Amino acid sequence: MAEALIDDPVYVAVSTDVSESRLTLTWALRHLQPKKLYLLHVHQPISINPTSSGLEQSEIDAIQESELTSSYEILLKYRDICVVEGILEQDVDISYSLANNVGEGIVELIYENNIKKLIMGAAADSHKSEDMVNITSRKFDYVTKHAPHCCKIWLVGNGNLIHTRGSPHPSSESLTSLQGLDSALVPYEEAVGGAHDNESHALSSPEDQSARGFETMYYEEQRRGLEIEERRIKAEEDLRAEIENMKGIQKELEEQLYIDCPRQFEMFQRERDEAMKTTVELLRLLNLDNSESASHSPSSSFQRSVSNEPPPYFLCPITQEVMREPSVAADGHTYEAEALREWLDNGHDTSPMTNLKLAHRNLVPNHPLRSAIQEWLQGHS
Repeated sequence: MAEALIDDPVYVAVSTDVSESRLTLTWALRHLQPKKLYLLHVHQPISINPTSSGLEQSEIDAIQESELTSSYEILLKYRDICVVEGILEQDVDISYSLANNVGEGIVELIYENNIKKLIMGAAADSHKSEDMVNITSRKFDYVTKHAPHCCKIWLVGNGNLIHTRGSPHPSSESLTSLQGLDSALVPYEEAVGGAHDNESHALSSPEDQSARGFETMYYEEQRRGLEIEERRIKAEEDLRAEIENMKGIQKELEEQLYIDCPRQFEMFQRERDEAMKTTVELLRLLNLDNSESASHSPSSSFQRSVSNEPPPYFLCPITQEVMREPSVAADGHTYEAEALREWLDNGHDTSPMTNLKLAHRNLVPNHPLRSAIQEWLQGHS
C-alpha cells in the first residue's frame, strides 16, 4: 500500500522561460525520481482590443493561435530535458490550461487532475532574502492557500528546496505503526485475559475493572481507526484510477479538437472569401447593366424605371422574397439568415439548394449584397 502512495504522478509547474524553470524541473527529477511526470503550464493569452489595435477579429484569433502553438512547442523542450535525465518519453506528459491569472489556473488544474504532488519554482515574482530561507512566491502563497490539503507542494528556488507544504497521504511510518498496534493488540488482550484468570482476586475491585474497560475501549478505537484509514485509501486509489481514465479520454478529445478546429476555420474563411468575391462581381455586373440602360432610348429607361421586379439574386432561395439579412452558408449560397436558421432548427442538415450535407452550421453576413439590396429598395420604395 505504501508503494502505491509513492507512485503518485509528479506535476512540475513550468513557464515558457526554459532557463528559469530548468532548475526546478531537474530538482524534481533527481530528488523525487518520479515514474510518471506531468509538465504543468498555465498559458496567459494576450489581450488585443479590435478597436484600439485596428485589427479584425480573425487576425486577433490568428495571433493568439500562433502564440498558443509557440508556447506548446517550448514545453516540448522540457520533455527533452526529462529524457536526458533518464525519464522515458512516454512517461512525460503535459497538463495545460488557459487563464488570465497563473495562480488561479494552477489551482484549477490541481482540482481537475486530483494532483497530489506539485513542485513550483520561485520565479521572477519572488521576494528574495539574503539567506534564501525566507524566500516566498506570490503564486506559491496563492496556491497553498486555495489548493486542497491532500496536495503536497514543494517550492524550489535556484535548484534548492525552500519550503514544503502538507503531505498527500499518511506516511508509511504512521501506517506501519498502526498496523503494528493492531497486530500487538491480540497477544496483549490474551496476556491481560490470562493474568485476569490467574489473579482474579487481585483485580476484583471496581476501580480495576473500570481501568481494564478503558484499555479495551482504547485499543478497539485504534483498530476501528485503522480499518477506516484502509478503506479511505482504497477508495482514493479507485478514484485516482477513474480520474486517470477520464484524463485519457479528455486528452484524446483535446488532440482531436486541436487537429480539426484549424482545418474547419480555414475552410470557413475560404468559403467566406469566395462568397465575397461572387457578390462583388454581381455588383460590378449590376452597375455595368445600369450604365448600358442609361445609354438607351428614353422609352427603354422608362420601361426599366417602372419595373419593380427585383433581380433574382436578391431573392432568398427558401422564401423567394427579397433578403433583409443575406448570409452565406457552408454550401456557398446566400440565404435569408432567419430562413436558413429555421431550416436547420427543423432538423435539416443539408443544403436547400444542392441537398448535400452542410459541413457546418455557421453563417457569414453578405455585407456587399445587403448594401446592394438596400440601395435597390430605396430606389423602389
